[in-house]
Amino acid sequence: MNNVNPEAAADPKPLRVLLIEDSEDDALLVIRALKKGGYDPEYSRVETAAAMQKSLQEKQWDIILCDYKLPEFSGPQAIATLRETNIDIPLIIVSGTIGEETAVECMRLGAQDYIMKGNLLRLAPAVEREIAEAKSRAQRRRAEEEKLLMEERLQRAEKMEALGLLAGGIAHDLNNVLGIVVGYAELALGDIDEESPLKNDLLNIMTGGQKAAAIVQDMLTLARRGVSGRKVLNLNKMIGDFRKSAEWRKLLSYHPKMQIKIDLEPDLLNISGSLVHLEKTLFNLIANAGESMKQAGLLTITTTNRYLDKPISGYDNIREGDYVVLSVADTGEGISDSDIKRIFEPFYTKKMMGRSGTGLGLAVVWGTVKDHNGYINVESTPGKGTIFTIYFPVTRQDITAEPSSVPVADYVGKGESILIVDDVKEQRELATRMLRSLNYNVSSAASGEAAVEYLKDRKVDMLVLDMIMDPGMDGLDTYKKIIEIHPQQKAIIVSGFSESDRVQAAQSLGAGAYIKKPYVLEKLGMAVKDELARTT
Repeated sequence: MNNVNPEAAADPKPLRVLLIEDSEDDALLVIRALKKGGYDPEYSRVETAAAMQKSLQEKQWDIILCDYKLPEFSGPQAIATLRETNIDIPLIIVSGTIGEETAVECMRLGAQDYIMKGNLLRLAPAVEREIAEAKSRAQRRRAEEEKLLMEERLQRAEKMEALGLLAGGIAHDLNNVLGIVVGYAELALGDIDEESPLKNDLLNIMTGGQKAAAIVQDMLTLARRGVSGRKVLNLNKMIGDFRKSAEWRKLLSYHPKMQIKIDLEPDLLNISGSLVHLEKTLFNLIANAGESMKQAGLLTITTTNRYLDKPISGYDNIREGDYVVLSVADTGEGISDSDIKRIFEPFYTKKMMGRSGTGLGLAVVWGTVKDHNGYINVESTPGKGTIFTIYFPVTRQDITAEPSSVPVADYVGKGESILIVDDVKEQRELATRMLRSLNYNVSSAASGEAAVEYLKDRKVDMLVLDMIMDPGMDGLDTYKKIIEIHPQQKAIIVSGFSESDRVQAAQSLGAGAYIKKPYVLEKLGMAVKDELARTT
């Protein structure tokens, strides 16, 4: 039976009461006592365990007031029923005279208080106290849950950072090796006849090296040191262009039964980012979705503009702000709770979930999103599917036109002097051959210290300076020493790693472009030519 007080006192406090009582008259006495205590109670009276369970399922209650003994129910049984639900609602026994031992036993079982029906003046203060205590417990639980969630996120971030540092160190060494493979293959191609039987072999070496460099780029992205070449772009255009690419056709060939639905916001805002990395992120998310749908399934790609006026706490803690949101959803097998906590770890999807590929795909997605100052949320239901939702900060800048390609003749030198500084012998020799082929006068030094000594009584038009050299001075420290001797010294920075704070520090001192190993002749030649032409 449900009743709402029609004659509430001035400014009464609303109160939702589940009343376990077999006497209508006693129930009215309890409600009257609550009204006198400043409450406006909305209540439901029940008399059995089944009715109590039903009421707890259907509605949220502030307090439970329970008679000790009913014809088909009792206070201890009510306490046990409440405990089974795992709902934290204060329960007060309101009954006739019972022994002290019985009252103590009820409190031991979980009742918050015991009040005799002959002394209902105690009821309203007891209700107020217990509701305040329940709120305090709820706040403590929320704080503890948030603390555990933050600790979990911190552990995840620390693990990813450690793995990223390892991957980044390996990537640096591999890029140095790949630079030699790709560079010498390109030089050899330039030295042979068009009809030479070696041409295809050299092209395969060069192509294989570039593919390996792409995997290394994934490792650098994992290390959160892979994003360079940012520009203003629009995800809708990126998705449209990607659907015309060979990578898209490859995905469709791998998953021919996969249906695709595209839903793009018409006036999508722009973001600032690396097109290469964002395309790779989309590729990896689609590939992951395709693998989760063993047979036929639906892939849905969505873009939207979204403003968050308050943070969202999910897989990631998403701050308020303006975002472009990319969502990739599938109707696949879903991800278990135990797996979803670790899916962004390198190789986890391959080793623990039996997926194909390198095992770096989702780890690269994580690294790319973080490098773009974005956030990622994952929702999954085993047997039904998964949704990856990525939030990229909006930029108000407009998209600029792509620069046109430059003919080789435009970056041939005029005999300018260049000093190559690199601790890897093969890299020095490769850069020397490349730049000499472009009509530059080239010397080299095997360390930062050797470069400083060389320039004490000489001048060069340009330095090509490796950033990471071991042992001894790195590129930044070397450049600092050199500009003490030649304050206007021009330089470009190269590295097997990605752009770092030390690269940017060198650029702030006067160094020019940064190019990443492995580089090809055109990229190195254009960087040198542009820096020589730059006015200081």
